[in-house]
Amino acid sequence: MSIKERVELYKLYSSMTDLVPIARRYFIIGYFDGALTILGLIMGAYLSNKVSAEVIISAGVATAIALGISSGWGAYEAERVEQVAKKIEKNRAMLRDVGGIVERAHRFAILVSSIVHAISPVIASLIPLSFYIFLPLNDAFPVSISVGLIQLFVIGAFMGRISKTNIVISGLRLVLAGLVTLIIVLLLSPSHIM
Repeated sequence: MSIKERVELYKLYSSMTDLVPIARRYFIIGYFDGALTILGLIMGAYLSNKVSAEVIISAGVATAIALGISSGWGAYEAERVEQVAKKIEKNRAMLRDVGGIVERAHRFAILVSSIVHAISPVIASLIPLSFYIFLPLNDAFPVSISVGLIQLFVIGAFMGRISKTNIVISGLRLVLAGLVTLIIVLLLSPSHIM
C-alpha cells in the first residue's frame, strides 16, 4: 500500500470514528494536565529551598513520563470501551457483525487517541523544565513559571478558537487555573512547617 493510499485509509478511519474531535479533546486535556502538574512541581521544589536544577529536571522528567503513561493508558482503556460501544451500535443498526474495515477503524481510533493523550502532557511538562538546563536555578524559576502560564493561555486560546468564543477570555480562564494551582501549592506546601 502506497503512502497516499495509507493516508486516505486513515482519513476514512478518522471519519468513521469521529477521531479528530476525540483526539483534539485528549490533546487539550493532556496538555492542560501536563502544564498544571509541572507548574505545581516547580513551585513545590522552589519553596523547599533545598533543591538543585538536577533534582527539578529529574523529578520533572519522571513526573512527565508517569503522567504520559497514566494519560495514555487511561485513554486507551476509556477509548477501548467507547469504541467497542460504538461498534456494538453499528452491529445493531446493520443487524450483523460489521467487522472488517469498521473493526480496523475502531482499533485505529483507540491507538491514535491513546498516543495523543500520552504525548501531550509530556510535551507540556518538558517545555518549562527545559529552562533548568540552560539557566541558573533562580533565573529558571520565573521563566519556567511564566512559560507554563503562557502555555495555558495558548491552549485556552486554541479552545476558544475551536468553540468560536473569545480567545483572550478562553486563554485567561486557563491562566487562572494555573494561578490558582500555584497559590494553593504555595499555601499548602509542607515547606512552611519544615
